[in-house]
Amino acid sequence: MPADLAALYLCMSPAQLADLRKSKRPEGRPGTGNSGPSIIRPVEGTGGAKDPALYQLGTLREFAKANAAPSAFDTALNTGLPGWFGAKLPFFAEREPRIKRGKRVLIGGAWDRADPLREQRFVALAKGRIRFTSLTCAEAAASLWADVASHRAFADQGLALLARETQAIEASLADTARLAATAPTDAAA
Repeated sequence: MPADLAALYLCMSPAQLADLRKSKRPEGRPGTGNSGPSIIRPVEGTGGAKDPALYQLGTLREFAKANAAPSAFDTALNTGLPGWFGAKLPFFAEREPRIKRGKRVLIGGAWDRADPLREQRFVALAKGRIRFTSLTCAEAAASLWADVASHRAFADQGLALLARETQAIEASLADTARLAATAPTDAAA
């Protein structure tokens, strides 16, 4: 798998992946302890000055398991509406057939490590059968999806976030009304 897809698989930038190819230890001294992510090695004989680095899917899978972190989607969802509307995330999408030109048809989230079809989709992506696109969660929820159940599951999380934000606003309005009702009036100034 090429480095750009490997970085997408690991939910990191290509620059972060390039940093993980470099040894963090001084020459000749073995590392001790677990002071951060380990080194990830590309396929032997690739990654030279003129050759792009290639990675085995199994190596990427093992690295992802050993270095689990919250997904970009979880981070965006935890920041509330600003994250839902602002954070761009990678999504798998169908190649654009003529009849759907100009309309994205999403297949799933490329960041979703819990998706049982994720690895199959990365293989399809590497073979050019599908593509990926970066969208905000709000844009993705308003897009077309290949599967109604996947779209519903994704959209329900956004609707739940919107409901929580609405409840917080309504609670604040109720508190303001109570405060106004108990405040002394300044009729005699």
